[in-house]
Amino acid sequence: MLRDEQLRVFWMSRIDYEKNTGVKSHFHDDLYQFLYLIDGEGTIHINEDSFELRPKHAYFISKRFKHHFYFTCPSSTIDLKFDIINNDLENLISTDRFPLPYFMGDSPKLKELFKLSVVNLKNSSPLIPYRIDVGFKDILLAMIQENPSTQNISPPSLYSLKSEFHPDFPVIDYMAENLQSRITLEDIAKHFNFHPHYIIDLFRKKFDTTPMKLLQELRIEKSKEYLEFSNYTVTEIAELVGLSAPYFSRLFHLKEGVSPTEYREQARTVVGKHILLEEEFSPSLKKQPKISKDIQ
Repeated sequence: MLRDEQLRVFWMSRIDYEKNTGVKSHFHDDLYQFLYLIDGEGTIHINEDSFELRPKHAYFISKRFKHHFYFTCPSSTIDLKFDIINNDLENLISTDRFPLPYFMGDSPKLKELFKLSVVNLKNSSPLIPYRIDVGFKDILLAMIQENPSTQNISPPSLYSLKSEFHPDFPVIDYMAENLQSRITLEDIAKHFNFHPHYIIDLFRKKFDTTPMKLLQELRIEKSKEYLEFSNYTVTEIAELVGLSAPYFSRLFHLKEGVSPTEYREQARTVVGKHILLEEEFSPSLKKQPKISKDIQ
């Protein structure tokens, strides 16, 4: 199997935790761990240090570092275990250079890696583990580069909350930033000081579709992310993408072939599963301390 020669992700999992649950103190002798909190809150202890668990933040746990964490409300995480097999890279990604906690925002790149792992679980491909290795390495290196202690001037964040859907076409950025509002073609035209017919012609030439149809696509894509990575109800998600609940459900079924609830159930079939990316991964390293109630 093709794997990166510097870093390898062995498994990743999306795990939902109930209130007052967590993982008991333990360490990994031969693995690094990366924990990203999608939503929720709690506390994580890494060796002698304690940190608040905050939504949209990441926590890097080095080899042989004792750690345990505890959630004070329902919480969701993306958890990875990986190894760095290149000495130069390992020295670069050292614990003292890694900011804790690190704000990642919505982290579309990390979520995309999880989606790739799900695809690989259902339909294995020799390229997907390699893409995950390389993609996760890029995330780690960007985080190190953005740490002010590693350079004099920090570059702009690669993981800001603003998603640049199409940087050379600001109309789409405007749509993406206003999904929650029920914007019309006239609103778009007025914002950019163009005639509505000009906007329509522009979209037909550039994307072979209309502005409103493309806006629907953006809303459906954003709603899929909410269904996969949040605990919002279907009604709440409809409001977040600027649609009424009945219309959202009909539109989603038309586009995806299943209802929003069915789509969420399909996505949750992998929640809590350890998605192995290498068959030879040692059974002893797969073990995760059991989730326990009231571990503090």
